[in-house]
Amino acid sequence: MHPFFPELGLVVAAGGAGRRFGAGRNKLLEPWRGRPVFIHCLLELVPLVPPGHAVLVVPAEAEPLFREALDVAGLSARVRLVTGGDERQDSVWNGVRALPPAATVVAVQDAARPQTTAALLAACAESARRCGSGVAARRVTDTIKVAAADGRVLQTPDRATLWAAETPQVFRRDLLERALAAARAAGRRVTDDAQAVEALGEPVFLVENTVPNPKITFLHDLSDHYTALG
Repeated sequence: MHPFFPELGLVVAAGGAGRRFGAGRNKLLEPWRGRPVFIHCLLELVPLVPPGHAVLVVPAEAEPLFREALDVAGLSARVRLVTGGDERQDSVWNGVRALPPAATVVAVQDAARPQTTAALLAACAESARRCGSGVAARRVTDTIKVAAADGRVLQTPDRATLWAAETPQVFRRDLLERALAAARAAGRRVTDDAQAVEALGEPVFLVENTVPNPKITFLHDLSDHYTALG
């Protein structure tokens, strides 16, 4: 039984176009293990937050399809739909602003990670309670090369210092709002919410994840073989 977090709000980001997925379809609405991709993380994570503290940020044109899937999964009463923005950070901003004031800690989750566990969210939320942030991440085991545009290797960083960031990423709400507002004001594009917080000069703390939590990016990622590997 995982803890319940009365101060936690959940923003599930499902507003992307999914251009790399291909197939002319929204990857989050594709079936995986009997349900649309985005439903899995909601079923797992929503029980950790109070009623009214979970929002799903989606493209405006796809809202009816997402709403129908929520209805089928029995989640309509617990998850509020919010319209996304031009970039992921805009969608997260819309989601955070839609949460009630009682949500003083916010978890941001990629809807494209169907294997995220409640245990991982709980660990990240506990870190945010203590330190102001808790970002799911895993240690990098491959040797990483930094290369120039022509493919020439510039350096090989020490992989002992390298981590691959995942979601959930959990922050004190005031910190996350300040970070996203600063990125918007500066016209700065960030690839995750931790990067926005880092740009403020604020510390970001990682929470090690050792279980599969892959992100669905390409069509072949929907195979059970791929997701089992993490």
